[in-house]
Amino acid sequence: MKKVLFVCTGNTCRSPMAEVIFNSLAAQKGLEWRAESAGVAAIGDRPASQNAIQAVAEIGLDLSTHSTRFLPYVDLNQFSLFVGLSEEHADILRSLGIPDELVRVLRRAPNKDDKYDLRMDIVDPYGGDINAYRKCRDDIAGAVESLISTL
Repeated sequence: MKKVLFVCTGNTCRSPMAEVIFNSLAAQKGLEWRAESAGVAAIGDRPASQNAIQAVAEIGLDLSTHSTRFLPYVDLNQFSLFVGLSEEHADILRSLGIPDELVRVLRRAPNKDDKYDLRMDIVDPYGGDINAYRKCRDDIAGAVESLISTL
């Protein structure tokens, strides 16, 4: 079984949502991949944010038992792929010696409703309302679907 590590800042919102969405899609497609997540500034043993838990619960996924992981405490040798939730997260992974060919950035699809919205980053919903988390969840789901198609 190959493993992918999703990395964001605090490991309470984006990367945990990416982890459970990836694991659900990989299982549906019968892929031999499993995801985990960590944060570059995570404080240990904190739960996922309540809005992240609610946002993924709305699509049938469970983050209620998530516990944050600090990236430096993770054994990076067990992963075949590393996915930053921003270019900055990917840069940190590269600075830790992860080869560039094993590092990707999760990018959202262009906003079809706003042709001038050219941002491709998955916006951090931390501190936002449930709608910000739903938008983030949906952006992650589309981006994870694209990522899985490349494995």
